[in-house]
Amino acid sequence: MCKGKMKKTILTFLLMFTIIFIGGCDKKPPSNGDGEYDLGGIDFVIMANNAITADPRSAQYERMFKEEKIAKIAEVERKYNIKVVYKTYPGTATWGGARERWIIDQGKDAEIPPHVFEITSVSIPNLALKKAISPIDDYIEAYGSNKFWDIKKQYGLVLGKHYGYDDNYPFADDGLYYNSTLLGKVLNESRKTEPTDLWLEGNWDWEAFKTLSLELKDKLDHERTPEQGGPQYVLGGRTYNYLYGMVGANGTAIVDENLNTHLTEEPFLDVMTYLHSLYEVSGMWIDDAPLDNASQPQFKQGNVVFQNGQSWHIKGSNKWLGADFEINFVPWPKGPNIEEDMSNYRVSTINGNYTFVISSAYSKANIPAGYEDMMIHDETIFKIWADMQYFPESITEIEDDFYNVVLLPSYPTEKSREAHLSVFSMPYPDLFYSLDESKNHEEGAYMLDIQNAIQFGDERAKMESLESTLRAMLIQRYNLPENYYDE
Repeated sequence: MCKGKMKKTILTFLLMFTIIFIGGCDKKPPSNGDGEYDLGGIDFVIMANNAITADPRSAQYERMFKEEKIAKIAEVERKYNIKVVYKTYPGTATWGGARERWIIDQGKDAEIPPHVFEITSVSIPNLALKKAISPIDDYIEAYGSNKFWDIKKQYGLVLGKHYGYDDNYPFADDGLYYNSTLLGKVLNESRKTEPTDLWLEGNWDWEAFKTLSLELKDKLDHERTPEQGGPQYVLGGRTYNYLYGMVGANGTAIVDENLNTHLTEEPFLDVMTYLHSLYEVSGMWIDDAPLDNASQPQFKQGNVVFQNGQSWHIKGSNKWLGADFEINFVPWPKGPNIEEDMSNYRVSTINGNYTFVISSAYSKANIPAGYEDMMIHDETIFKIWADMQYFPESITEIEDDFYNVVLLPSYPTEKSREAHLSVFSMPYPDLFYSLDESKNHEEGAYMLDIQNAIQFGDERAKMESLESTLRAMLIQRYNLPENYYDE
């Protein structure tokens, strides 16, 4: 027997004897009276980005529906005779590739692997490929809630199989933030929230954005010395982040859930050309923010009108906390490819959305025939995890919570809150960042290739080259057929 198979066999029987109950030879462990198996008081371990803020029982819990979630945990602990335990990932598994490798190693090396992992959805393709997590389509159908949102299903979908399940709605939280104080000073106070007004009127599109940007550029002082406060700009932040927002707002994507790429299609190239036309205007855009943050320091200093971002950036200590001006929100301007009814408008989430997956170390398929009822396996884990989820009656409950907890204390105007809520339910998963090569900050990173094309032009040729490279890497990384992208 090879070493890998022997290790797998040892793990299987270790799990069996760890979780098998005092009844020993019985095929089924004792019932707890509710028709469910008594799991003998085991720790049901959920690995989280931060256990303190992820556990509803913690005073520092940061997510929604705290009391409802506490009640759900108490219910499953009684129903299955388990102890629900949240644990924080170790420092060697902070996020991204390091976390993926740690999860993969848990399935191979840990004596008793955790049961559930919190991850970002762009990690799902790699974890699925390495068979570190279990596909759960059958379990969702059998035990999942009929309130499980279709949009959240998309974040756990890779090549036709679903891996993620949880009750965290993937609300859209990306857009343009602007310095209303500077904008009002340069134009006049009556036009202080013009971008948001235009959005609410249905007139915030590429033409309106460019017209306003050119007007601001002519009126801002790009020649101010440091003693005068420093030069002023219309746009701030890395150009690739603007592309990420604007491809969705033009009805397209970079890499979709089927790993199809769209870099040489006209809606995508139109975004590239549009952004290049803004960038080439002298003094329009400062985009030298640190790669590990990408928030332009000059925005916080009050010298930039627009900066891409998310709602938490307003109070983020490494973002805009301490800015002494009014920051408002407007969604990305709609592109020419958007339908009149906005049905194909999207708020792309390139960085993914946090979701929860189940360890394949407990795969039911690995359990010897006849022992399925004596050991915990992924089907049982899913049932427990599904019972822990709280799905509200309607999306309105989630919107209300988001409004009260996030928007009301963060946004200074009701118009900004209304504008954000108007795109709240339009998130779209993009798997561009499922490859480290896309985002790794090193020379040759795909995101920097995109930035180069926006800055220096020749968009079509550069995107044809990048798409060829990107497709080859996707084929290699995810074992796709060599002809996967052939038409």
